[in-house]
Amino acid sequence: MEKVTSRNFKVDYYEKEHEKWLVKTQLADDDHEIEVQVEVDMRAMTLTDAEITFKRYPLEHCRMVERLASKMIGTKIDSNFSRQMMTLFMGAKGCPNIMSLLNISIPGIIYYYYPHMIKTGKISYEQWENMVRTDLKNDCIAHTMLG
Repeated sequence: MEKVTSRNFKVDYYEKEHEKWLVKTQLADDDHEIEVQVEVDMRAMTLTDAEITFKRYPLEHCRMVERLASKMIGTKIDSNFSRQMMTLFMGAKGCPNIMSLLNISIPGIIYYYYPHMIKTGKISYEQWENMVRTDLKNDCIAHTMLG
């Protein structure tokens, strides 16, 4: 078997200020170096700023997708998030690489945010557990098993 290529994805979460996080997601491979940077209001679970940067790309027209970043602002992170982003980034005017970057970083942000809140003493583990059993009970197979 011969390895053909590799695609490297990286996601970093930053606490920019109280209840405001910055998410930086990167893709690097032989043809691409793309970064998506999104600011999230964690209380409202809403995107408040977004930037897409193509540093390396196979075709000049790839960079046209960068202009779509502003259309992400105001989007709620909920069960419709991926569907809304698919409408924006899939098809003839989009880029499936951006969709991949968003899917590996944004929908699951709560699974980094709330454990961070526990670690920093802002909420208790019991509060998180209650949230998983009530507000988030249908978000994941493990949650549904908690009853």
